[in-house]
Amino acid sequence: MKAFIVGLTGAFLLAGTALGGGISDDGCLVCHRLKGLSVVDEDNRVRDCSINDALYAHSIHRNVGCTECHDRIEQYPHKPENVAANCANKCHVADPSTKKPFSHGEVFKTWKESVHGKNYEKAPDIYPYCSYCHTNDLLIDVKKFEALEGSFGRCSICHQNREWAEDRLAHVASREPLPIIKNGFVHQFIKTRRDGWEIVELCASCHEDEEKMEKAIEIEGIHNKYEKERILTAVESYKVTMHSKMLYLDRNDTRAADCLDCHTNKGGNFHDIFHKSDPRSSVNVKNIELTCGRSTECHPLAPAKDMKNFATTKWVHMHPVPDTLGQKIVKIVEEFMFWLTTGTLLFAVTIVGLDLLKNLRRKH
Repeated sequence: MKAFIVGLTGAFLLAGTALGGGISDDGCLVCHRLKGLSVVDEDNRVRDCSINDALYAHSIHRNVGCTECHDRIEQYPHKPENVAANCANKCHVADPSTKKPFSHGEVFKTWKESVHGKNYEKAPDIYPYCSYCHTNDLLIDVKKFEALEGSFGRCSICHQNREWAEDRLAHVASREPLPIIKNGFVHQFIKTRRDGWEIVELCASCHEDEEKMEKAIEIEGIHNKYEKERILTAVESYKVTMHSKMLYLDRNDTRAADCLDCHTNKGGNFHDIFHKSDPRSSVNVKNIELTCGRSTECHPLAPAKDMKNFATTKWVHMHPVPDTLGQKIVKIVEEFMFWLTTGTLLFAVTIVGLDLLKNLRRKH
């Protein structure tokens, strides 16, 4: 009972402190470090609100205070509608290259202009915010990668604070391609924190949701029948291509194109995903040669003069073309081959079954 009273008194004291001078991280963790802390949202879904403070202390955002991102929280306990993080905020962490407060402002601006961000405020339940794709990942352990451990040794020659050097290298390694070295040879590269297939699955989590995509089509005022079907079948049409099959066979194959390889600009910040009619888009007719052609590692042998036709053909994403004679013929052939194969297999199984039955009867 005494412990309960002491705890309750502490909570009230923290509440008073929060109202008077802002909430500290320790104040947030009084509740959020409780394992199993959950809330039920408006859709009756249970959401886990607990934070493992030991894991958080080793994550990428470990030096950023809770209210630096969750800047609408000004009281304790806070209102549910104020929990959203503002990823465009400047934080107290200094950018070592400029000595100024670090900010994701430029990246946030790109996202705001992209297909994902321009209509976000109209339908926040339809379009992805930063936290939908980005999680507060743990830093990479330098000692787990032979190449990184070797780099760490070189860094520490000049940067004598080994803890600082290891921390910086782990942070940079979270965003850079990492080579895996076996028996002295580079075996493969980890292209991003997620492998290629995980990126496809992340994009598909929205683009395969027909109800969500239909709402997005309505919000963006798209009325063209072909354009609608192209959007609704984007994942399906990607999965029948060679790009997808290569990734499916080897998730870490850096030669296989995932969604970001084609739909973001080379040298961009991976958030510059624009509609193909936008001149800034990597799949715009003016930029398609740069995206697929000689300037990339993908199709360097394709002649530049033919690349535009190659990359803009309707079969690159294997999108269906509704109401055309060619598409009708394709569908008829597909149906015929399906039933021919199915009928042949059923016939073979029936013959084998009858033959087996005949042999059993002879034995008895």
